[in-house]
Amino acid sequence: MGNFDLTPLVKSGGYKVIYRLFVWSVPLVLLLFTFGNHDFAVSFFRGVVIGLLDTVVMFHGMKQALPYVDTPRKGVKVMRRYRYYRLGIAGSIFVLMLRMKYPVFGASLGFLLIHIFLIINLLFFAYRLNNKKEA
Repeated sequence: MGNFDLTPLVKSGGYKVIYRLFVWSVPLVLLLFTFGNHDFAVSFFRGVVIGLLDTVVMFHGMKQALPYVDTPRKGVKVMRRYRYYRLGIAGSIFVLMLRMKYPVFGASLGFLLIHIFLIINLLFFAYRLNNKKEA
């Protein structure tokens, strides 16, 4: 596998990927609500929402870094700044949940699941780009 130009995905805001992440997670949340513990299902749903918010912030940071293609150091600075935004947002939500005595284990799993789904989606996107390049 080589390098892939994800510019079209980033320019669109990544909404297609974010929508897919949401659609993939809905059946799991519904299964947990139906057959699992209600408190765990609520916590898991919160983690999914936090993960989706984190993904939105990540794509926004990538979009903000796009104008600096010719000067990659500036683009890296933008992405570093957005990394801290992401850590601050997700971290503060988890700390708030802990302070409010909400269960965070399910939220952590939901957050992790969204990021696993994100990696899978990006692999599919890269695979399709690779096939287009070879054709």
